[in-house]
Amino acid sequence: MESVKELPNVLLITIDSLRPDYLGCYSQWAKEENLSPYIDSWSDGAVLFENAISQGPRTPESFPALLSGRYMTRYRDAFKGLSPERKLISYILKKQGYFTAAFNSNPYISRFAHYDRGFDIYIDNLFSAEGVFLGKKLLLKYLRLKALLGQPYTKAEKVNRQVFDVLKNIEQPYFMWVHYMDVHGPYISKSGWHLKNTVRGGILWRKATHTPKRLTLKEKEELVKTYKEEVRYNDFHIGELLSKIDQNKTLIVLTADHGELLGEHGLFAHVPHVLYDQLLKVPLIIKPPSDFPVKERRISRTVKLLDVVPTILDSLNSNHDIEYDGESLVPLIQGNSANYKCDHIISEIWTKFLSVRKGEWKLIANYQNRKLYNLKNDPDENHNISGQRQDVVEEMEKIIKDHLLRINAPLEDIEECGFEYDEAIKAQLKALGYMD
Repeated sequence: MESVKELPNVLLITIDSLRPDYLGCYSQWAKEENLSPYIDSWSDGAVLFENAISQGPRTPESFPALLSGRYMTRYRDAFKGLSPERKLISYILKKQGYFTAAFNSNPYISRFAHYDRGFDIYIDNLFSAEGVFLGKKLLLKYLRLKALLGQPYTKAEKVNRQVFDVLKNIEQPYFMWVHYMDVHGPYISKSGWHLKNTVRGGILWRKATHTPKRLTLKEKEELVKTYKEEVRYNDFHIGELLSKIDQNKTLIVLTADHGELLGEHGLFAHVPHVLYDQLLKVPLIIKPPSDFPVKERRISRTVKLLDVVPTILDSLNSNHDIEYDGESLVPLIQGNSANYKCDHIISEIWTKFLSVRKGEWKLIANYQNRKLYNLKNDPDENHNISGQRQDVVEEMEKIIKDHLLRINAPLEDIEECGFEYDEAIKAQLKALGYMD
């Protein structure tokens, strides 16, 4: 490993709920609508993975895998707060001399859930009721109103200001993780009166997440329209962030924790117990420092978010003794595809609710039923053919069984786990649509 001072900086940008097909660098229609001009331009000099799969359909299942390279179910810590056994990339790089900083406003990845481990600076923008002297009922009403009127997350422009304040005096080299929430619902229109848009966005988001069948055609169109507005808004501020970074000396990774349903299967947002590709496919764009050899710029091989941490460490020639469920993408970037061994990808909600893809096949399995899709002929997963191809179902079930053995899954089905939140966090989670 090089001396610390010679190592590149590392910037991890994650965008909550961002679908790859809403970026111009991934789809022609998004390019024609100019949804992401800054990311598109930046991606021209980067490595774009056309088929990246998240290990979970929501933030609590996805981020443990993304930040540690280990399946969430290895420690089953999605809703308990991260296990002390899970080694985050921040922990590893801090031990190797990096200055570490993180910025976000999602309660599921806050210090409350132990995501601050390994960070010198951790700004999670949690709501606070300090200084508000009200009874419990009035306090809850205050917190819910604050979440509704002020948005239940911190906007990208404020996150950027926090980042830039730290960048002024930051030590070198640094590992920085910046997580943006704007593309996550409630989607807020950027044209017109902000307060009216915020209230309207919150009401429509609750209807979309709780009673999607009651949405009118006009409301569905409004949801998609405002989602696009949020993508444009977030893209602008990501462009602003990238303009402040010395990209010649920085390894930059841009991805999302999961995607979003926008009417597919009659659903919106990222509802529980769903493992369709609209939720699992994510953008993944990596731009190495200028002196890093790159051969492939667009890679069609299907890869996984579990690979992000091994890729970062491999790029830095990092020495460590931690085992990973993912593997480095450096061989693919440098044209050595035979050295990338992955032949199937698993995504999880829990130990008894998973999906596995191999080649053109994808199986969604839980303790009640099996759904099999041929992704080549049916990429939108509309036709369950499990009854017609029992041979494929059995092959995919064997992969899942082997996976459950490797992660030491419990024998009993686990459907929910108790994670107690304080009242301020509950109010924020309710506004984001995570809790009733």
